[in-house]
Amino acid sequence: DTWRDGIHSYLTYLRDRLTVARDLLTESGSIFVQIGDENVHRVRAVMDEVFGDENFVAQISTKTSGGSTGVYLPGVMDYLLWFARNQACLKFRPLFGSKELGDSGAEKYSRLQLKTLERRSLNAAERSQETRLPDDARVYRQDNLTSQSVGRDKGEGAASWFPVRVDGREIRPSIKVRWKTNEDGMLRLQRAERVELTGNSLAYVRFLDDFSATNITNAWTDIGGVQSRADPKVYVVQSPTTLIQRCLLMTTDPGDLVLDPTCGSGTTAYVAEQWGRRWITVDTSRVALALARARIMGARYPYYLLADSREGQVKEAELSRSAPSSQPTRGSIAHGFVYERVPHITLKSIANNAEIDVIWEQAQHTLEPLRAQLNAALGQAWEEWQIPREADAKWPAAARAAHAAWWRARIERQRDIDASIAARADTEYLYDKPY
Repeated sequence: DTWRDGIHSYLTYLRDRLTVARDLLTESGSIFVQIGDENVHRVRAVMDEVFGDENFVAQISTKTSGGSTGVYLPGVMDYLLWFARNQACLKFRPLFGSKELGDSGAEKYSRLQLKTLERRSLNAAERSQETRLPDDARVYRQDNLTSQSVGRDKGEGAASWFPVRVDGREIRPSIKVRWKTNEDGMLRLQRAERVELTGNSLAYVRFLDDFSATNITNAWTDIGGVQSRADPKVYVVQSPTTLIQRCLLMTTDPGDLVLDPTCGSGTTAYVAEQWGRRWITVDTSRVALALARARIMGARYPYYLLADSREGQVKEAELSRSAPSSQPTRGSIAHGFVYERVPHITLKSIANNAEIDVIWEQAQHTLEPLRAQLNAALGQAWEEWQIPREADAKWPAAARAAHAAWWRARIERQRDIDASIAARADTEYLYDKPY
């Protein structure tokens, strides 16, 4: 666009429209402005003035739709300025990406637990993913089990400062730290096989699938230009649908109203229609409105399960392991969709899971007699942690049978504990993945 008085008239034009947008927003609403690097600092200053700098939420970086620009360093980024009408009331729905071995945020996951419960480090080929991991193997990392807990007492007699006995050794935290849980919680962590010796200290075993997602940051470099054949570029400044989708999913719910005062190709309306948002889009160009109208009228969208439907109630009950709701349904979009979800297992949720104690005690009725039989057959006094994984070929038949039965029961106990941990963990909704 060209402006008679240069940047001054542009910023005046923008300020007037931002003021109207602010007045139209609900208290929990958000506004996004997409801008290049030439004017992002100027527009940010205007938005600080209109919305207040205390309502600035984030500056998001995205890849440009066109080619790189710049004389010295190629410019390949555009920016989204995100402000809230009132940040104290901001509606926010977190979005997540998948967390895979070797990805950013998963570099420290360097150990492996096999289905036999044997643990080892990943080899070079497994780290580089040149070879597949063994079936039913779980990748994990050794995490910190102590806390500085500034202001809290430490040392002998303080809460969460106590000796822990692991594999025949007594481990105490250093005088400057304390355990992250109390004695009951530590016992449950041990029974769940979530505590591992590391030299003269203890580590918390954190599996990669404890939370197989990672928070989306303000660097959206995975979003490129408009390249979809199903939704081709029809307008010179058309935004990628994924970009608008993230903005809508983070800040609105189905049934909410979205306004785009610069319609262009109608991407905002196109995305809002797909995700069950009501929308208004405005433009001074008849060409833009004609293109947007044709695009929306010819669009085809996937079908999503409404939470306020009988099918949605049944699916929700299946996911939450509960009885289906008996409430009457009206098919209201305002109730949202039924979303996929991922477990979010934390140290705290394991330490507070009393069902682990029940599973452990029940399993001991089977495991302890088998351990006694094995020790009697071999003339040993093995504790649970001393029983080898492989039976010696020279053992008598009675010892080999007791050994095999003990390990079957031992693995079954761990499977039951892991299932309890997963069932009682918190969950995170994947708002971009409705059923």
